[in-house]
Amino acid sequence: MENNSLKKELEQLKCELGSPAFDEHLDRMQGLYTSDEDKSLINECVMQMLDGIGSELQEVNKELETIQAVKGISDMISFKYIAETYFKKSKAWFSQRLNGNTVHGKVCRFNEDELATLRFALQDISKKIGSLSI
Repeated sequence: MENNSLKKELEQLKCELGSPAFDEHLDRMQGLYTSDEDKSLINECVMQMLDGIGSELQEVNKELETIQAVKGISDMISFKYIAETYFKKSKAWFSQRLNGNTVHGKVCRFNEDELATLRFALQDISKKIGSLSI
């Protein structure tokens, strides 16, 4: 088969990653592109996709660890204080993101900047508590 058509199909395959169509498309491609060069190109592309998934999973796990840690101290600190002081938002806004609530058909999550702000808030609160002496 022509190498350009294989490259186009690989681009389409990337768009289907994570869907049932991905497996069907990959099976079909492996039947069409049978030369060693084509098989090597397909394998290399699929391995790159899998590596990308691994990186994304690490990011999601890091986010989940932060959120679980925050939930674990929810009885000790005021989410209202964190929301208003560090985010200039309401406690409801903060809780929606912390709990992954669906609002207007979209799952609410902290974005990267918000996660950084949350980490800063927790460190700042920790320093303030640590500096108290009675």
